[in-house]
Amino acid sequence: MALALFVERGYAGTSVRDIAERLQMTKGSLYYHFSAKEDVLHALLTPVLDALDRFVARARAAGAMSPDLMAVLVDLLDEQGPLLRSLFNDPSVRREVMTRHRLPERLTALQQVLGGGDDPAAVLRGRCALGVIHAGALAPSDPTTKAEPGRAGRTQPRLTDEEKAFVTRAALAVLAAEPPGPAAGRRRR
Repeated sequence: MALALFVERGYAGTSVRDIAERLQMTKGSLYYHFSAKEDVLHALLTPVLDALDRFVARARAAGAMSPDLMAVLVDLLDEQGPLLRSLFNDPSVRREVMTRHRLPERLTALQQVLGGGDDPAAVLRGRCALGVIHAGALAPSDPTTKAEPGRAGRTQPRLTDEEKAFVTRAALAVLAAEPPGPAAGRRRR
């Protein structure tokens, strides 16, 4: 219920009272379970971030990124797209998630496992592959629509199986590309 409200109205546009009313309980009852709206956010994000952590562990154990593993990541981010689009459009949410949920460390681990290492070229490959997945599964499907907290998640459907397969192939293609060499910054004649 809180998830639906955050997607519909955005985090900033949802009050504890709104959540309590949607759950058909008093604010006091809600406060018994959650001391603040941030705790509700934490409860919603924890399963998503835990799933990402499990993905990173599984990919590390596999030793290399396979099409099946990449499809798992695409499906996970597509499934969580409405929540992630809604929440990450709100600067206060980004700040909360960055600190409380160690998002920078988690994203670095994801980029490293996607790219196949922790050297700069591998991290760049991983960041670019993640960018492809973001563009395919998380970015608004209509780029002319102004991003508004609470609106993006409500209007964008999940990807079809064919679209997920395309995003998976595109991300794998990025990983197969040759990284720039040491002379990549120099102009060729």
